[in-house]
Amino acid sequence: MKNKTTPYIIHGIAAAVLALTAQISVAGSATWLSSPQDSAWENANNWTTGGPPNGPSDVATFAASFQTSVNISTSEEVNSIVFTPGSNSFTLNIPPYCVGCSGGELIISGTGVTNNSSALQTFAAGEAGQIIFNNTSTAASAQMSIYNYDAGFGVGGQTIFNDRSSAAGASIVNAQFEFGLNGDIGRTIFNGASTGDHAAISNSGAGASHGAGGQTTFNGTSTAANASIHNSASLGYSDGSETIFNDTSTAGSATITNEGDLDAGGATIFNDSSTADSAIIIANGGIGRGAIIFDDTSTGGTARVEVFDNAYLDITAHQSGMAVGSIEGYGNVFLGANRLTVGMNDIDTSFSGVISSDGQGGSLAKIGSGVLTLQTNTCIADTVGLILVSDSIINLDFTGPPDVIASLVVGGVAQPPGIYGGPMSGAPHILPEFGSGLGTVEAGPISTLGNISTRAFVQTGDNVMIGGFIVQGAEPKKVVIRAIGPELSQYGIPNPLLNPTLELHDDTGALIASNDNWGTTIIGGIITSDQVTDILNSGYAPGDIRESAMIVSLPPGNYTAIVRGVANMTGVALAEVYDLSPAPDSTLGNISTRSFVQTGDNVMIGGFIVQGTQPRSVIIRAIGPELTQYGVPNVLADPTLELHDATGALIASNDNWQHTIIGGIITSDQVQAIMDSGHAPTDPTESAIIATLPAGNYTAIVRGVSNTTGVALAEVYDLDQ
Repeated sequence: MKNKTTPYIIHGIAAAVLALTAQISVAGSATWLSSPQDSAWENANNWTTGGPPNGPSDVATFAASFQTSVNISTSEEVNSIVFTPGSNSFTLNIPPYCVGCSGGELIISGTGVTNNSSALQTFAAGEAGQIIFNNTSTAASAQMSIYNYDAGFGVGGQTIFNDRSSAAGASIVNAQFEFGLNGDIGRTIFNGASTGDHAAISNSGAGASHGAGGQTTFNGTSTAANASIHNSASLGYSDGSETIFNDTSTAGSATITNEGDLDAGGATIFNDSSTADSAIIIANGGIGRGAIIFDDTSTGGTARVEVFDNAYLDITAHQSGMAVGSIEGYGNVFLGANRLTVGMNDIDTSFSGVISSDGQGGSLAKIGSGVLTLQTNTCIADTVGLILVSDSIINLDFTGPPDVIASLVVGGVAQPPGIYGGPMSGAPHILPEFGSGLGTVEAGPISTLGNISTRAFVQTGDNVMIGGFIVQGAEPKKVVIRAIGPELSQYGIPNPLLNPTLELHDDTGALIASNDNWGTTIIGGIITSDQVTDILNSGYAPGDIRESAMIVSLPPGNYTAIVRGVANMTGVALAEVYDLSPAPDSTLGNISTRSFVQTGDNVMIGGFIVQGTQPRSVIIRAIGPELTQYGVPNVLADPTLELHDATGALIASNDNWQHTIIGGIITSDQVQAIMDSGHAPTDPTESAIIATLPAGNYTAIVRGVSNTTGVALAEVYDLDQ
């Protein structure tokens, strides 16, 4: 959360600390002369009898004059300032615009500023100068300009509205007009129950390195009302401008625009329990992007939020979920762990940007009678959940693949994994809440196991390579299964299996597909047509014609792939399963491979991938002795297990699962966790590791202790299913 501007409640400066000039006297209401002696407000010779005005009941009047620049160096208070119908265009400088000039304040504590002329009247506060409106005083309803600035290295000028005062129809510029580095800024501050009314407020971005942009701050119960506020981006390596709402202040019905540019963008920030109310808040993009930020317990009310290009709405630092009237545009929405509810203003809007949660579990909820139209299949990131109130519409107005989302809740009921769309979408699951568009969303888990491979020495009989995998979820899974041998030689692997064959069996043990040489399809079982072109188009065609491959669409269930050598050939082979339809409603999981583990290059090497954006918890096992109970001969008596990441680095290992090896990603004893997982090996000489793995490629290696050999089973079980 950005720092708040300290509230300024200033009603005057004690006379004892002011350096007054000789011309100052306690006086009353007066009119600025047509031919004054100089430009100093404090000089009585510049006013009609009774001047200079300096009291809470005094009225300062300006008419036609040859001296239209009026300088205030000290603290002056008036009830009101009046410009007559024939008045010139004046500039009141607080302090005088000169080298070394600073300080001074003009306090208006009664009626305020009345401009009866058609000329623009300018009030300029710079170098610690202040313009202060107290009580119910107001700026002019039109033709009044307030300019707050810093021209050097000092303290910027500021205009402060206290109590129930009003900016009325003034034009206010908070400038950053520095000539050096690290200059201060111009500020406008609303305190108490003051109001921006229908003022036009412009906060300039910093104009040079390391500076800060202009700033408007609302404190207390103040309101922006119907003001128009513009926050510019910076022009150098510095900060953009800001509008900040603190305490219980409100944006009212204001229109606030946050620009992006070459450096830091403008921003609107809601802190504490402030509210956007019914404002229109816009953020535009650039290298430095505009921002709309809600922190603490602030609320969005019925505000209309518009984000474009790379600009953003950010609620990641909010203390809980929040609501806004609507979102629209093609920018970014950052949720963090929070829920953003949209639809409070019941208007129709369209959005084609990205709503994301950085993997923290945020969600988007839609309520109200207005229609939110999502125009691309990437609007909701795959770690974001979607919540729909019954009969509240999100129209999916796009074509192509579904927008993958983390979860879906409709009318308070969590929906099972699957593909959902409106009545015109043709989706398997139709929801009227998805409107008349053709698009779909796919709800389900946000990380999966996939793309399985195992390398081992294929022998004959019971010592061929047997790989098992499970299709989980509600929908069929399309995969390509390969048996690779000859092409391994190009990677320096000796003794490759020169002519591997491939069989696929279902959970009953029935043969449902087979292949020997991928360039020739074997029709039978679930393979009903030639697959050569499909294999080529998949991107997974083997590099040697003697290798085997098949493409199959498999319903949920257990499957076994067996790799043998033609005519009882032996050698090193690679069995692989690649996911051709990555989707949350069907996943590959619980992978196992059985083969004869030898030594050196002929140990068993299993590969798998964690897909998605979230970590996945798995248990990896190396099983040997317990295979004897299933009639498997020549088992590996004491298997060891290693886990490597995509760089090849060893990140975990185990030899005998009842003794945890601390190191790498294993930081504490795992014996109890393995027992609690339901996948503890039955023999103490077998090995197991529990790991929570971020998305990426992983390799498990099974060896025999002291170079022993035998049949072993390498397994990966998904603990997040």
